[in-house]
Amino acid sequence: MKNYYFILILLSIALGITCGIFFPKQMIAISWIGKLFINLLKLIVLPLIFCALVSAITSMGEIKKLGLIGVYTICYVLLSVSVAVVIGLLLLNTFKPGVGIPPSLIMANASAHDTQPIPLSSFILTLFPPNIVAAAAKYEIMPIVFFSIVFAIACITVGKSATPVIDFFVGLRDVLIKMIVWLMYLTPIGLFSLLATAVAEASLQHLLLQSLSGLVLFVVIFLCGLFLQFLWQVAVVAIVARKSPRQFISSASNALLTAFATSSSMATLPVTMMVAKKQNISDDVARFVLPLATTINLAGTAMYEAVSALFFCQILGFDLSIPAQIGVFITAILAGMGATGIPEGGLVTMVMVLRNVNVPTSAIGLLLPFDRILDRFRTMTNVWGDLACAATVDYFHRKK
Repeated sequence: MKNYYFILILLSIALGITCGIFFPKQMIAISWIGKLFINLLKLIVLPLIFCALVSAITSMGEIKKLGLIGVYTICYVLLSVSVAVVIGLLLLNTFKPGVGIPPSLIMANASAHDTQPIPLSSFILTLFPPNIVAAAAKYEIMPIVFFSIVFAIACITVGKSATPVIDFFVGLRDVLIKMIVWLMYLTPIGLFSLLATAVAEASLQHLLLQSLSGLVLFVVIFLCGLFLQFLWQVAVVAIVARKSPRQFISSASNALLTAFATSSSMATLPVTMMVAKKQNISDDVARFVLPLATTINLAGTAMYEAVSALFFCQILGFDLSIPAQIGVFITAILAGMGATGIPEGGLVTMVMVLRNVNVPTSAIGLLLPFDRILDRFRTMTNVWGDLACAATVDYFHRKK
C-alpha cells in the first residue's frame, strides 16, 4: 500500500501542476476541495496537541526514579531542539527564500481570517483566557498548549491517583493518531486541489517560475539546516561522548536508513535500540533515554515548523520582530515535541505554529509536494539526535 500511496502522491503533484497551468480557471473553481482537506486536518489538531503534550510530559514521570539519567536527557533534548530551531531561523533570516513569492499562492486557499501578526501584549494575554473552552472554540491554540503543559505537570505531581487520567489521554492520543493515518490517505486528493489552485493563481499572474525558484531555495536551505544539525551532534559524539564518529555513524546507518524508509522515529525505535547495544550504551540508559527521546526529541520536525512559519511570513510580507520570532521559537519547540513521531505528524502540529503568527493554515498546501521527502530527512535527523543523546547521557552516567 505504501508504494501505491507514494505513486499517487507523485501523480497528484504532476496532475496538480499540469492542470494548474493549462486549466487555471477550472482549478480555482474546485479550490473548495483543498479547503475541505485543510478543515479535516484542523479538526484533529486541538485534541491531538493536548493529548500528545500531556502524554509526552507525563512520560517523564519516571525521571524521579532514574535521577540524573532523566535530568541529562531532558537537558540534552532541550538543547538539541533549541539549536535546531535557532539554525533554521538564522538561515531563513539570512537568505529570505520567501521574499518575492506572490502572496496569492497562500491566500488562494485561505479562509476569511485576519492575517496581521498579533502584538506581543495581545499574544501574552491569549495565554490566559478566562474560559479555556471558549478559547478552543475560537481556535486559539496557544492557550490549549499552555493549559496542557500545566495539566500534565499537575498529573505528575498528583502521582498514582492520576494514572487513569494519564492512561485515558495516552489512549485518546493513539486513537487520534489512527484518525490522522486515515486522513493521510486523502492527501493525494487534497494535495491535487491545493497545488492546482496555487499554481493556477501564479500562472494567471505570470509569476510561476519566480514562485518555483523560491520554493526550491527553501527546500535547499532546510536540508542545509538539517545537515548542520547533524554535524554539531557528530561533534558532541566525538568530543563529549568520546566515541569514534566514523564507527558511530557506521553503526547508526541501519537506523538512519530505516528512518528514511519509514518516515517514523517510532517505527525505527527497535533498530535504534540495537545500535545502542552495538555501541555499548548501558541498558538502563538505552531503555529510558531512547523511548523518551523518540517521543520528544524531534529536532528536525521543530526546525521544519519554525522555518516554514518564517517562510510563509516572508511570502505574506510580515516583518516579524525579535519578540515575535522568539514566540515562533517557543511554539516550534512545543510543536516539535508534540509531533508524536508518526509519518507527516509535523503537518498537523504545524497548524499550531502558523496560528501563532496568524498565517492562514491553507499555506501548508504550498509545502505538501515536498513534505513527503522532507519528512524522511527530518526523521533521519531526529533518530540521529536520539542516538547522540543516548551516547552523551551514557557517558555522563558512567562518569558519575
